[in-house]
Amino acid sequence: MELKQIFAVAVAALLCGCATHRSETEAMRKAWGAGNAAAAQKIADKILPDKLESGDAVIWLLEDGAVARANNDINKSSESLDKAYAKIKEYEAQAKIKLGEETSAFLLNQSYIPYKGYNYDKIMLSIYQAMNFIETKDFERARVELKRLQLAQAEAKRVNLERIEASQRAIESAKAQNKELNYNVSPLLNNKNVGDAMRKHYGDAYKKDPQTALQQAANIYVNPFGLWLYGVFMMETGDSADKAMAADSFRICAQMLGGKSAALNSDAADGVKIREGKMGSLGDITYVIFETGIAPLRRQFRLDLPLWLISRNLPSVSVNFPYLEKQGDFKDTIAVRAAGKTLTFDTVANMDDSISEEFYIELPMAITKTLLSSAAKATAQYFAARSAGDYGVLVNIAGSVYQIMANDADLRTWTTLPKRIKLAKIATPANAQITVENTPVKLNAKGVNIVHIKSMSKNGSKIIKAFDFKPKPAN
Repeated sequence: MELKQIFAVAVAALLCGCATHRSETEAMRKAWGAGNAAAAQKIADKILPDKLESGDAVIWLLEDGAVARANNDINKSSESLDKAYAKIKEYEAQAKIKLGEETSAFLLNQSYIPYKGYNYDKIMLSIYQAMNFIETKDFERARVELKRLQLAQAEAKRVNLERIEASQRAIESAKAQNKELNYNVSPLLNNKNVGDAMRKHYGDAYKKDPQTALQQAANIYVNPFGLWLYGVFMMETGDSADKAMAADSFRICAQMLGGKSAALNSDAADGVKIREGKMGSLGDITYVIFETGIAPLRRQFRLDLPLWLISRNLPSVSVNFPYLEKQGDFKDTIAVRAAGKTLTFDTVANMDDSISEEFYIELPMAITKTLLSSAAKATAQYFAARSAGDYGVLVNIAGSVYQIMANDADLRTWTTLPKRIKLAKIATPANAQITVENTPVKLNAKGVNIVHIKSMSKNGSKIIKAFDFKPKPAN
């Protein structure tokens, strides 16, 4: 590349900046946090078409699916979630992460690799899609989606292990293709300033072996809320074999919560009675689902790396690393009353924990790739400046601008997921009605009702839906 081209790229980067998913979603998240799903969907719908052919397609399809669902645009939600699922499966069908794609990221950054979806993404995708179909009484498609959910949970460990192994192969491939990259990054990680910054944001997790972390993981494998939804659906729409599987789901859910959830304990007990023929169904009951808050966002911190520790020809460079920022603006409970009593909720899914666990499993690999990426770019700059002779200082200026703009961390994460999902269970009141913060919600007197409440912040508007498992009326 000629000097004038180098400067053109550098100046363009400096003027345009490097947008992150966090900055691109800011307006949508502001509307979402206020509980304005219509405004959030309008923003997402406007951005989505430009993302469909990019590496950000999956993450924006997930965002659009969530906000459209909350806005009661079920058709659009289902369409976006279907496309996200198809794209994720397309990536997984490639069996191995494309080494060329991963290797190229060493010269750019991790956010240039297509977002392929984490395990918690796939689980929540299927949960929301199944609920879309239950609401519209498309029970056959809901059944398919819940089967996908079970499969995603069963394959979580294998898929994550393949992701880790593919990253390891990519690192070795990059080193083989670029002899200058054959660095040992341990001196950097053992540097006091680097180590102190890492421990401040990650504890000691940044040094943990990814495969060991994966073996010890718990929250990424099974989402109790998804398992519970599977159980309720099969109890209400399935045959005797389905009901037996539903009883198992209820039992496992109750055990996962350590027997501390009154709602899940009740379901587990009812499941046994139904399997033994002592009850024919769950009866006339109402579940209240409370999705509260917003899942962790990704932020980045800047760190000066003394690259001369791994090669005397390299300078110190500033690099950004990602970290999770848990969101504290949420309602821990909500006032729901039925038959003169206030309901008590149990947390059945903690998305903070699920997302954090998967983040920390991949963290050591992400740090290694970021360190090597910084070394690769600094090495390229060093040799370019040396070969430029009298123009070397100009190459260094352009290279420094490029380093600044290309060293952003990958901040992509599904920002419209909840922080926690809570559950309460009651016998449906005689008047077939409950109140949610003084808002009346009508129920069906017979069968199973589900009332779904979303609250994204303490002072934001709440979103309430109510649906059941009664078949769609015949035309």
